[in-house]
Amino acid sequence: MESKENNILRLNRVADSFVQFFNNREFNNLELISQIFNNPESDQWWMSGDENMYPFSGWKPIQKRLNDMIPLIHGYDQFSFTESNKTFNIEKNLIIMEARTSAVGYGDNIYINEYAFFLTVNNDGKICLIKEYFDPSEILKYSLSNKKLTELYHKV
Repeated sequence: MESKENNILRLNRVADSFVQFFNNREFNNLELISQIFNNPESDQWWMSGDENMYPFSGWKPIQKRLNDMIPLIHGYDQFSFTESNKTFNIEKNLIIMEARTSAVGYGDNIYINEYAFFLTVNNDGKICLIKEYFDPSEILKYSLSNKKLTELYHKV
């Protein structure tokens, strides 16, 4: 059985990999995805918001979420995903992380949002479930600022 300290180090590495993955914007790097996520084709990622108003809200496979991010995030000229606080629940293999996104793209459009992530990690150290809380109206405001973004928003 792993010690408490080793479990904390393991969960911390997973959290750091998740942040680095977003900052590198390598959402189509299948090798990297397989190192971070357990089974992205079937494991689920939930996003907050009313599913009738925000097409990205609710439960979707992790890989679908990553695929939907490719055209959106690659349109940013500047992008940062910063973790501000993280807590670990060792018994549940759970990472609770606060983060912030700052981005400029599609012209001079600015996107800023605050997040709370609940990342469930399996015994192999891979993320197998994500719950993401954020202000969905920030995505809506940003997507309506540009015709191309509005089209992408409706495809998510």
